Amino acid sequence: MSKFAPHRKSYNNPRGTSTTVCQKCLQTGHFIYECKSERPYVSRPSRTEMLQNPRVLAKLKADGKPSVEVPEEFKKKSGTANLILEAKEKEREKQKTTGSDSHPKKKKARR
Repeated sequence: MSKFAPHRKSYNNPRGTSTTVCQKCLQTGHFIYECKSERPYVSRPSRTEMLQNPRVLAKLKADGKPSVEVPEEFKKKSGTANLILEAKEKEREKQKTTGSDSHPKKKKARR
């Protein structure tokens, strides 16, 4: 047999069996590249619905601690942005009381 002879069909074109499940239409008997039907709509639960499941909640409470440790600065309700704004307001008040630099310095224009 020549090395240029066509190969047997069973090697080039595998056939789907009754246990083969198409990933597009979720039916059995063919592969996705042979599929001629439309993709069906599959509804999945949202994250909220999953967390409202009592079994999932029981599992989370049984662990006792969160999966990720949260830093102290994020546990505060004020938040990082509020801390930055408070610091800037204090800086402005300090500048008003000292009276220095009532006009901000102008930057020189580059040519």
